[in-house]
Amino acid sequence: MPWGVVAVSAIAALVFAVWPLPDWAQWLRPEFAAVIVIYWVVAAPFHIGMVFAWCLGLSIDVLEGVVLSQNALGLTVLAYVCFLLHQRLRMFGVFGQSASVFVLVGIHQLIGYWVHGLTGGSYHTLAFLIPALISAIIWPLVRLFLDRLRL
Repeated sequence: MPWGVVAVSAIAALVFAVWPLPDWAQWLRPEFAAVIVIYWVVAAPFHIGMVFAWCLGLSIDVLEGVVLSQNALGLTVLAYVCFLLHQRLRMFGVFGQSASVFVLVGIHQLIGYWVHGLTGGSYHTLAFLIPALISAIIWPLVRLFLDRLRL
């Protein structure tokens, strides 16, 4: 197991999560942390799992200054679902995996906005699914890049 690649990809996800973007581009930011969790849980389901996802999510919560466990809960649920489906996700082609990534990241986003709503925030549009779509679009590139690094 290339633990150095796992650590570098997690740090890159943290950096991309807080990288400054213009206001108009905030909705276009892909969920790199969710994509990284999906990749590593599918690639190494018995080595990387919910503890990794929870630690990564808690780190993002601290960096973004949101309610603790908002991202941690979403990424942990995401890791659990990916662990249950890892054999099926491996069988899909690139487009099938991208569609699955869209659904999985959408679930992660939905959990995050649900927790945000419980703490008094509100969103009235489905624009929160745009990062899930962007994440699905970049999935083939992330998968190819991490597959090459993992070898």
